[in-house]
Amino acid sequence: MNRMNLVILIDKLDQLIDSAPEIPLTGKALIDAEAALDLIDKIRNAIPEEVKRAEWLTSEKDKVLSEGQAEADRIKLQAEEYAAKLVSESELVRRATLEAENIIAEAKARALDIEMGANEYADSVLAALHDQLDRTIRVVRKGREELQKVAHH
Repeated sequence: MNRMNLVILIDKLDQLIDSAPEIPLTGKALIDAEAALDLIDKIRNAIPEEVKRAEWLTSEKDKVLSEGQAEADRIKLQAEEYAAKLVSESELVRRATLEAENIIAEAKARALDIEMGANEYADSVLAALHDQLDRTIRVVRKGREELQKVAHH
């Protein structure tokens, strides 16, 4: 099946329920059970795709963090090598140490910014997925309740 957007499927189920003709004086509606079950099946199939996408985003975040850490380590190593080359005279040593500390501080700050941005991005994607799944569960639960009410009458 081509991957259908979970939200589109939920909207279709919502439309199916909303557009169902009402049975006069009962407060109940007639829902096409086959169409509803078909949409629920498609939703069930789409959920693993959304989870895979969330897992991919998490692994991307980890990759960005690891690249940021590697960059910070590389900059730190360069700073240390640079400082080591300048160890000849006390003024040069003092300047090299200061510059190395600045480079290391900058690398750490940059790595922290990358990590925070990646975490915020991953969290927002996972929060959106969580909301989508909550809405899906509510729509499915409502649809099942309606089907059970129709089945018992």
